[in-house]
Amino acid sequence: METILSGEFESTVDPKGRFLMPALLKKQLPQNELEDLWLNRSIHGLKCLVLFPGTVWKEELNRIYSRNRFDRRVEELGRLFQAGSTSISFDSNARVLIPKRLLDHAGITKDIILKAAFDRIEIWDRETYESYITQLPYDIGDLVKQVMVDDDK
Repeated sequence: METILSGEFESTVDPKGRFLMPALLKKQLPQNELEDLWLNRSIHGLKCLVLFPGTVWKEELNRIYSRNRFDRRVEELGRLFQAGSTSISFDSNARVLIPKRLLDHAGITKDIILKAAFDRIEIWDRETYESYITQLPYDIGDLVKQVMVDDDK
């Protein structure tokens, strides 16, 4: 069965760009994935980062590159999806180092929210995340209806 991650967690980025992975979140990651993690920008135009377990990262790359490679859009999507990506690992104190270019992209300075999102983890600047959640441009009930209701019924 596929790993499904859950929860929101707070952490703090130190002056060197490292944060401590909350134990309850780290425990949800498959143990065999702890040495194979990938960090990148969100592809949805959001000011956040996305942490992928290695198998999920490779599945996403395979989904892109299994398309027609003669289609320039496939190459462009692959290029954009991988832009800024970096392999990361935990140090001996369970901290993760975020490269400066990714910190800058997400506007992360100190306080962060780690938001489990299905099979990956979004990393947000705390203020940006709280603003995003409180200012959604749609009613959550309407979104549930649009996404979860079967149109054929």
